Amino acid sequence: MNKRVFIVTGSRAEWGILRPLYKELQHLGVAVRLVVTGAHLHANSGFSAKEIEADIGDTFAKVYITPDDRSRPDNELMFASMAAAIERFAAFFADEKPDLVVYYGDRFEIYAVATVCRLLGIRSAHISGGEITRGAFDDTLRHCLTKLSDLHFTATEEFRQRVIQLGEQPERVFNTGELALADLDQTAFISKKELEKELEQRLDNFFLITLHPETCNHGSVREGMLRLLHVLLKEYPDTRLVFTGANADPEGGEINDYLAEAAKSKPDVISFHRNLGRLRYLSAARLARCVIGNSSSGIIELPSLNIPVLNLGNRQSGRPCSKAVVTATFAEASIRKALKKLLAPAWREKCGQLPNPYEGRDVARKIAGIIADYDLSCISSEKQFYDLPQPKKRIQGK
Repeated sequence: MNKRVFIVTGSRAEWGILRPLYKELQHLGVAVRLVVTGAHLHANSGFSAKEIEADIGDTFAKVYITPDDRSRPDNELMFASMAAAIERFAAFFADEKPDLVVYYGDRFEIYAVATVCRLLGIRSAHISGGEITRGAFDDTLRHCLTKLSDLHFTATEEFRQRVIQLGEQPERVFNTGELALADLDQTAFISKKELEKELEQRLDNFFLITLHPETCNHGSVREGMLRLLHVLLKEYPDTRLVFTGANADPEGGEINDYLAEAAKSKPDVISFHRNLGRLRYLSAARLARCVIGNSSSGIIELPSLNIPVLNLGNRQSGRPCSKAVVTATFAEASIRKALKKLLAPAWREKCGQLPNPYEGRDVARKIAGIIADYDLSCISSEKQFYDLPQPKKRIQGK
């Protein structure tokens, strides 16, 4: 049977990661369809569906779930989006009847999609389970996604073992490597001249900065951002600050509004881009003095491009990372110390010699091959819990 495989993406960070898998499935002749939802279709997030359309044309399905209402608080929009996702994906999947739904990561929109799949009896595959990020509620959602899913593709063996520890059948958990790194070595990055033209600014001397909310500690990033700005404007007055927008989590809108106003008040020093897209972001990161923030890209992708990274706060706490990544708190003294280390002349060269724990070979091809060949009929709708082998009891006296 030629499976009907649907890949769902709901945030700007996902498509560039999922694209190699989409292409590999097409190459294998799998009937694959992309489903775009969430922030991709929301103007306040930069309408990143345009990036997808530029890649594959207007061939994807659209499921609108995010209310276009800036007057509502971010947390209300999150719950409204989840409720809409459950209702609209239930109707969409009931009509389309996919054989397998594939999703990536830990977003609340994807959690709603996975819930619909489980309740409709549709088989699903989760990419990037078993990871830990203590500073955000994504951590819990990721583990919930594991329990809702049938097939699992993890970035490391440690993560694979953690998924099994959650009760998943070992034969359905595959350590394939990190999909986000699948096509980095084949990426044609945008030249400095062309990127300056697209962004309408010079890129001679700048920091690239992305700060997302720490959803387990409301307000911490906004307060920390003020301290970061104080340090950067005082210690590096000649270095431009290029900010990209926060994601659609609660408090993300507040952060973006503040940065937009800061860019208006200090246009010679600060610029704000709500959504660069994956290619422009990575291209800009290669030109920056260093990348600052708390995005997973700083932990996963950028070390493989030999880019110095300052990881701030607790959002990514718990992830293994390359020694090329320097972590600091939002305290000004901690930021100063970390930047001094990162900006030392020999540090970038050293970054290229340090291994990235997320590296894998032929990741997209591995995942696509497993999906294409896997017999979904052997997966029961009654999900079995796998108990870890118990150590043998020691007989007293022996």
